[in-house]
Amino acid sequence: MFEGLLKSKFYSKCKSAIKLTKTRIDMIKRKRNAMEKFLRKDIADLLKTGLDINAYGRSEGFLVELNMSACYDFIEQFCGCILNHLSLMNKQRECLEECKEAVPSLMFAAARFADLPELRDLRSIFSERYGNSIEAYVDQKFVEKLKPMPPTKDMKLQLLQDIALESGLEWDSKALEQKLYNPPPSEQDLSENANDDKNKLHRSKDEPVRKTDNPAKQHHASDAPPKRNKDDDDRYKPRGSENREKTRSIDIRVASTDQNDPQTNSNSERKVSEENC
Repeated sequence: MFEGLLKSKFYSKCKSAIKLTKTRIDMIKRKRNAMEKFLRKDIADLLKTGLDINAYGRSEGFLVELNMSACYDFIEQFCGCILNHLSLMNKQRECLEECKEAVPSLMFAAARFADLPELRDLRSIFSERYGNSIEAYVDQKFVEKLKPMPPTKDMKLQLLQDIALESGLEWDSKALEQKLYNPPPSEQDLSENANDDKNKLHRSKDEPVRKTDNPAKQHHASDAPPKRNKDDDDRYKPRGSENREKTRSIDIRVASTDQNDPQTNSNSERKVSEENC
């Protein structure tokens, strides 16, 4: 009783905050265990019915939940370490070597777990006592767990294999691996190929239209009569037309010569008049 009265504020505050934190973690872990049990059974049922792709899709969310549960396990371990060495920590101003990793790790977790408000009280207590001298000793495994890294394909496949073994299923992952590493063409690729085919079809339809950009010109050109050669004209002339043209040309020449020689015309007129007399 007297030992409890002689304890410092540091001791009493740390002990109270750590106990409340452990109580909260126990409640949280019970809920999470029930949820993980349901997810595990759901994935096992999907594997049993041959829905490997669906089970693979559920595995990512399940791995995220398992990773978060591991973070709560880390915090519970840190709280247990500090609670076991709290009497020695109360006697020394410097942080014990055994708690140099647990103390800064809890301070690091205070800003990342809103459902554990007592961690913020512990951060204030430790900062007042130790300052920032132990920040470099944060557990790196705990830090890696808190990083938002999506699980890899190998991690998902390994989880499915573990669940299949626990459920007593004979499941071979080779078929699923072939689907994952050699996926069929997606709907987007198929739609892109269909669009390319449509564009090619439209181009082929547009090509003859481009050749007949000015239909009026082609219409007039087609209506124009074909050119005729001189041989064709001679071939289709009626018989006797050549003689008529020759005699016509001779008469024209005679008339022209008569007009050009007035003296001969007058002589011919005199001869005609004398003959009439």
